[in-house]
This record gives sequence, structure tokens and C-alpha cells, in this order.
Amino acid sequence: MGSRVEHSVLSAATAYHDAGYAPHKPTPRQLAGLLLPQLEVLYGGAAGGGKTDWELLGALQYVDVPGYAALCLRRTFAQLNKSDGLIPRSHEWLAGTDARWSAKDARWTFPSGALLEFGHVQHEVDKYNYQGAAYQMIAFDELTQFSESIYRYLLSRLRRPKDPNNPVSRIPLRVRSGSNPGGVGHDWVKQRFMTDLTPNRVFIPAKLSDNPYLDAEEYAKSLALLDPITRAQLLNGDWAARASGGFFKREWIDFVDAAPNDVRQCRGWDLASTKLKLGTDPDWTAGAKVSEKNGHFFVGPIIHDRYSPNELDRVLVSTANMDMAACKVRIEEEPGSSGKIATAHFVKLLAGFDVRGRRPTGSKLKAFAPFASQCEGGNVSFVSGAWNSGCIDELEALTHDDSHAHDDYADAISLAFNELTTKASRWGDATDLMGEAA
Repeated sequence: MGSRVEHSVLSAATAYHDAGYAPHKPTPRQLAGLLLPQLEVLYGGAAGGGKTDWELLGALQYVDVPGYAALCLRRTFAQLNKSDGLIPRSHEWLAGTDARWSAKDARWTFPSGALLEFGHVQHEVDKYNYQGAAYQMIAFDELTQFSESIYRYLLSRLRRPKDPNNPVSRIPLRVRSGSNPGGVGHDWVKQRFMTDLTPNRVFIPAKLSDNPYLDAEEYAKSLALLDPITRAQLLNGDWAARASGGFFKREWIDFVDAAPNDVRQCRGWDLASTKLKLGTDPDWTAGAKVSEKNGHFFVGPIIHDRYSPNELDRVLVSTANMDMAACKVRIEEEPGSSGKIATAHFVKLLAGFDVRGRRPTGSKLKAFAPFASQCEGGNVSFVSGAWNSGCIDELEALTHDDSHAHDDYADAISLAFNELTTKASRWGDATDLMGEAA
């Protein structure tokens, strides 16, 4: 078989089957995903839609090209090696072929010298195990089990040489992910692939009926035993199906293009910790603007991202200038001396603005409850923006037992809302306690 980079795109997507590396050709939907030129593609939705096969097919797509390297990832090694996982499936496909397996390195080597490697990123810091590595294709199996920071970092491992005489230089760089809705990364995956669309990013919905190699009828009977939310996610691939904690419902609010003029306003900041949190999806920085006029509240726009310390300083300054001096700035202060130092820094940074640090008292849900009551009463509107979907998903997921993944939006909104509605004497005013002028 000649170098696949000289073949048509269609032949490149099926030639591994002709070489005996796959037991079947891709389904029409899988083939469509294999032919896409975009850097990032998410394939999935319903369970049983053929996601894992599609990822493995994509990884094998250029194994006849010398120097080609592909990486298939799960969050843990046990998930890679479980029954019907990526490693056992690769053995079903490749055992008996001219590919050679190394258990020590967890990778297949092909006659061309191409590599198909399997890896895992169980903890946040494990992503640095791939520092210096270079791949032309990375596959994430069950993407919603990964944090966005892991995903973004590993995208930096996609590289190829510039030498036109090197066949690897003509292979497209690809990241291919499969996932069902749900999981700790549900919100960021949905935001990235269904809201923040770019020309280089595609989502391919997959249904159980798309996979002719699975007994769909029997599998559907098994999925029917699940709770309604999980069943909707796995059987129907419904990314909008989310378990509600009961504190907030999206039907309680409406949307406006912008808040009116002549309002009282405050922006509350919940600043994420800069420390790595092993095995978790790190918190976000959220800055929520809340305005009030005649007893009606307007939420937004909201800043929501992860920043380095220097980036955060620039964002706070630029946002304060955008909001202008009439908008109060309130920053949630962490306990201890480090929180006091951070508040003093931001007060100085935002000289000329009404800036105060606020120490939270009581539970976060207790702080959120007054805002939720106003939402239920029909007294809250959200300013339309790209942040709406992620924010509403998070608020609906709030629970008594803190089992929800994040509460950054909720904390920032509560801080600003309670500043506008609560007498100052009821606050633990960190700025005053530090002796800073407010």
C-alpha cells in the first residue's frame, strides 16, 4: 500500500480496512466524521452510537505513513483496559496483523514505523506527562470526563514537521472526541461544541440507530431501566437533559437585549484559585453584573473564563472601565491572610472605582436563595449572550449536597445581587476590616 497522503481523502478514510486493520468499514455517519478537515470534531450523543469504533478508525487512518503518531486517551488506565475498552478492542482488530504490540509502552507499532499509543490523564498534573510529545491525531474517549484545561493543554501536543519531503508534514492535524452528555465536563463540552462554534470545530450527533454492529433493540431495553435524565442523555443523546437541584428553573426568567438606563448596578467577582486541584475540573473565574430598576433585576453580561494572575488583573481593569464608575465592584474574599492580601491588591488595582471585598457568611445556597426567589417571582431578566447556556445549566444543577460540579456563576450573581438588596451592616466587609478606605 502506497503512502496514504498520496491517496484521495476518501481512500485514506477506508484503506486501513483494506489493510486488515479494522473488521468493518465505517458507517455512513462515521465516514462523514473521518472525512472532515476541521481540527476538532466531537462525535456522540447517544450511547451505542459507535463512538469508540470511530475514534479507533480515525487513529488508524494514516498508519501507513512513516513517522505518523496517534494518541487515544481515557481518564484512567482502568477505563482504557476494561471490557470493550479501547485497548481490548484494538487487540480484537490488530492481533494477527503485521502491527506489533508493546504492553510496556501501551502502543502498537506498524511496519511503516507509525505509532498508535494509549494513555490516560487521571489527575490535572498528569497532562504534563505528555510535555514534549508530538502527535498528528489525539482521540479523547468520553470527553465529558476530562477537564477543559486538560483538553486545551493536550491540543498543544498536535504537531508535524514543516519539511515538504517528510510525508508526515502532509497529514492533517486532528483531535477527535467521542462522548455522551453528562459527566463533570458536560458544561464546557456543550459550550465548546454547541455554542462557541468556529469554522474549525464540528459536532456530529450520533444515535443508537446509527450503529448497525450493535443489537440496538436489546441495548435500548437496558437503557430504558435508567432514571429519566440519564435515559434521555444516553438513549436520545439529549445534551439539554440535566438533573435539576430544584433551586432554579430556566422557565423562571426571560431574556432582554440589554439592561435599561438609569439603574443601580454591581458586578460581583468569584475569583478561581490558582492552585491545581488533583482529579477535579478546576473552578472558573466569574464576574456577574446585576442591575436593578423599579424592583426588577437584570443579570449580565457575565465574564466566565480561567485566567493567569496577570490576565486576571487585566480583565478586572478592562471590565471595570467597560462598566464605568457607577457600577460597584464586589469581590468575594477567601478566608485567611491570603484573602486579605488579594483584596488589598484589587482595591489598589481598581483605584477610582467603588471596590470592596466581601467575606461570605453562611452557606452558598443560602446566599443564592434570595436571588432564586426573585427569579421564581418573575422579577429577573437575563441579558442575552453566549454565557446564557452555561450559566443556566449550572444554576439548574445546584443541589443541597454540593454534588454539582461548579457554582462560579451562582457565587458571582449572589454577591452582586445581595449587594444591591442587603443592608451594608449585614455584610462581613473585608475591606473595612482591613482598614482600607472604601
